[in-house]
Amino acid sequence: MRYTKFEIQNFKGIKEATINLGRTPTARVFTLVGLNESGKTTVLEAIHSFAPDSSTDTVIGQTTGIEERRREAVPRSKISDFDGRVSIKATLKLDGNDKNALIDMAARAGIVIDPEALEDEVYYERYSEYCSGDLKGNYYDTNYAPRVKTGRQTKFRAPNESEEGKLLEQFRLMMPSIAYFPTFVFDFPERIYLSKNRTGVKNSFYRDLFQDILDYGGRGHTIADHIVNRVQKAEYQLDFVGFLPVFTKSNEKQQVSQVVDHAARTVTKMVFSKWNEIFGETTGNKEIIVDWDVEQGQRWEETSKSYVDTNEHDVFVQFSVKDGADRFSISTRSLGFRWFFSFLLFTQFRAARNDQKPLLFLLDEPASNLHSSAQQKLIESFPEIAQDEHMLIYSTHSHYMIEPNWLEQAFIVQNKPLADTKEMMDSAILDDASVDVKVTPYRNFVGQNGSALSFFQPIADRLNVVPSKFDIDRAGILLEGKSDYYILEYFRRTYSVSGLRLYPALGSGTLDALIALLRGWGQPVRVVLDSDKAGKENEARYKAKFILNDDEIATLDRFDFAAIEVESFFSEEDLEKVASFSGKSQVKKKDLLRIFQEALAGNKKIPITTKTVNRIKLLLGKLAEFQKD
Repeated sequence: MRYTKFEIQNFKGIKEATINLGRTPTARVFTLVGLNESGKTTVLEAIHSFAPDSSTDTVIGQTTGIEERRREAVPRSKISDFDGRVSIKATLKLDGNDKNALIDMAARAGIVIDPEALEDEVYYERYSEYCSGDLKGNYYDTNYAPRVKTGRQTKFRAPNESEEGKLLEQFRLMMPSIAYFPTFVFDFPERIYLSKNRTGVKNSFYRDLFQDILDYGGRGHTIADHIVNRVQKAEYQLDFVGFLPVFTKSNEKQQVSQVVDHAARTVTKMVFSKWNEIFGETTGNKEIIVDWDVEQGQRWEETSKSYVDTNEHDVFVQFSVKDGADRFSISTRSLGFRWFFSFLLFTQFRAARNDQKPLLFLLDEPASNLHSSAQQKLIESFPEIAQDEHMLIYSTHSHYMIEPNWLEQAFIVQNKPLADTKEMMDSAILDDASVDVKVTPYRNFVGQNGSALSFFQPIADRLNVVPSKFDIDRAGILLEGKSDYYILEYFRRTYSVSGLRLYPALGSGTLDALIALLRGWGQPVRVVLDSDKAGKENEARYKAKFILNDDEIATLDRFDFAAIEVESFFSEEDLEKVASFSGKSQVKKKDLLRIFQEALAGNKKIPITTKTVNRIKLLLGKLAEFQKD
């Protein structure tokens, strides 16, 4: 089961927004792009409120429950007189395994579901109704109402009220949980208390994370049975002065140490193997050390609103990095390292939690504390997090955190003032009634904000990216459109053609401004157009207008005499193979853009005839030489 769409209504500054994740069916990583204060966090909060993962809900929700936070989502400018509903509506896609699971769950409750009547897509809406600012109630709406029969009944019918309640409870249990990680949860704590006497939402979050580490280790260890209960056995419930000498000599102390050491080895193997994989660096003999200790037990007393001493003493763990003879606490490392360390723990260990339930990860401004080159490398690890049934949505205002091959699954978030504001301070203090958060698919945004530069240019415009003098050596080949780019970039990456950089324009006649900019920046100009009539005409026009020579502009037939456009490289046999790969009965050349874009985004290999592969690899080699001239 996976989410294919979220529809948000009247959630804080969002009057109405739709995030359609189903436009690229195989994609599992999605990007929200926007400036600071554009509403990206609000969008993530709205999505998270639909089906919050219990662990992240604990730390995000602080002390309030999810129903209370849904009430708080009403637009702040209307809290006294709001009429209407605050709504989050999700559409979920079910596959055959999901349907079988629902049928089995119902059967255990004595209900037989008609498998033919189960829909492939189901919507579920959570909403709160208000009248004159007063909450009237929290409700739900859904089209999940399978036909059923019970006992000796032979015909399927609509479920009664009791059956409907059971069926919906089962459906909700199968919904993917949504795990939200805002920036502040990456502030790794000095200590993590494992005994539940110590409360606090942040500590509870990290205690659950430590249990994930134990689960990942595969030894069946639990915090309660193998650590806390051993420390708090009846014979050790003494005052702290009497406790220490007795427990220090006990067998239980050695048992706890072995459990914690095993957790440290698990973390070391995971963190540094991922570090090497993502950043291509060797970490030498570094390792993660997990120390544990016991301190005076304390219990929160509600009557006095304070902690009081208890003889059930508290256990805590501390993480540090060991490099040779030196040790450094995680909490004292750089912001970038702490973020990356926490990021790996959250995503790798949480995704492997024992319930095997799909997760939708939400990351708010990930890697903002990492260097730009580290940001670029980090996003390459996102598809791995979103493997199996998991998905990931992340927000960013850094152009280093935007993968060009994911633009078809990217969204532009804008906080459009309804009032006319020209000053920065005016924009910062607008109330909720004066703004309207909009979420626009990038493909639509390009069409609405036509650029004469390239398909990527609206991203740079939206983020106010200004090229620096250090970008001068980033020249590459300008292609006339998205289709050329995605197909050739797929083969470049799949077959490791190095030294070649490709950039898409918006059509053969749209390169004027970009060529002029490259001339102005002193960068080499390299343009490759289709060999059709429009390509030939624009080649001649660009040569005359910008004094380009044959080393700077060419059409495809210079590199492959039979080529007219990139799509013409594919034979009918290739199209049949692509159709089989994409699960369709047939595809046409116009479908190749989407298929190759999705293959790029998902790191999947499309079956193509050897003849075509070799022909395109030869083309890429010639383009690489053309780029160098």
